[in-house]
Amino acid sequence: MEEKKWDMYTYILESKDAVRHIVKHQEKIFDDVVNYIVQKNIEQIYIIGSGTSYHAAVAAKPIIEKVLKMKVFQSYPIDFKDEAIFNKNTLVIGISHAGMSASTIYGLDKARHEGLATIAVTAEADTPILEHADKQLFIDMPKEYAGPKTKGYICSIATLALLGLKVALCQKKITQDIFDDYIARMLKSSDNIPLIAQKAMEWYNANKEEFIKCRRLYIIGYENCTSAMLEGTLKISESVRYSTQCYELEEFMHGIYHCIDQDTYMFYLGSKGQYYERCKKLKRYFEDERHAHCFLMTSEETSNTKDFCFPFINDHDFASMEFVVPLQVFARTCSADLGIDANIPSDPDFHKKMASYIFE
Repeated sequence: MEEKKWDMYTYILESKDAVRHIVKHQEKIFDDVVNYIVQKNIEQIYIIGSGTSYHAAVAAKPIIEKVLKMKVFQSYPIDFKDEAIFNKNTLVIGISHAGMSASTIYGLDKARHEGLATIAVTAEADTPILEHADKQLFIDMPKEYAGPKTKGYICSIATLALLGLKVALCQKKITQDIFDDYIARMLKSSDNIPLIAQKAMEWYNANKEEFIKCRRLYIIGYENCTSAMLEGTLKISESVRYSTQCYELEEFMHGIYHCIDQDTYMFYLGSKGQYYERCKKLKRYFEDERHAHCFLMTSEETSNTKDFCFPFINDHDFASMEFVVPLQVFARTCSADLGIDANIPSDPDFHKKMASYIFE
């Protein structure tokens, strides 16, 4: 795989240091926004965003809920725009990595019109979204030029999680020891990313001849890997540009199983937890009954060379930071082998044509 100076794979490897940078400079990044929140009587939070931003919200939501002890909703902006909000003590966090998402901007405008507290979160300075919220929070990372965002996903999770943690600490809802424990566990998970990526390269190359024949892929996830499932599906769709779908484990069993055959490829995100054995049972069913191409991602050692085996930290709060990595690597390497440069959008003018970005 030919790597450019700003290749998608390089960004994956940089995720570890990017998260550590955010943690190291947390006072500068978060203090103003934290002060804004604690001065208000916030009773619930909406995090709105699309694509990678939404998926980061899915990962951060349970952490923020636990430490702030209040209800947090993750929502697509287009849904939020038309939703009735009855509690005026609501904080709306609009996240757009590029800072130009039209639907997220419209959602923030609706929130401000209704008198709700608003924060715009973006990785880009001087972008339109910054004018549509009371406060601004930056995902403090170097610019990611590749179309599919990888490092940006990891840093978005870290930014949202740290925001919730710092507010909770300031409001004395958690102790310093609990705060430090969350940070240590997050860093332990993100520090694993380069090692997972290296192992994922070996796994991909070992199965390359089978992978490049895939034209129909399902990704199955559950519990603390739901965010990784969603984001991995997006990265693969953006990169290899064929039919890729994802389903929560139990949801998949309600009808979707009918369409699986011997030409179907299936990735299972086998995070340890209450559904792990059920996940393996589903994999065995499709191997034995439908002869599908099945690949398990697990922290267990198996004798199956199709499985991606790695000693994941498997942290309940931060597992998606790890389990997304093999999917990111698959997206980059398989697309290259199919003759696609995933760094470059298939249509650079798409957002202009569809008015899905606001450029000024």
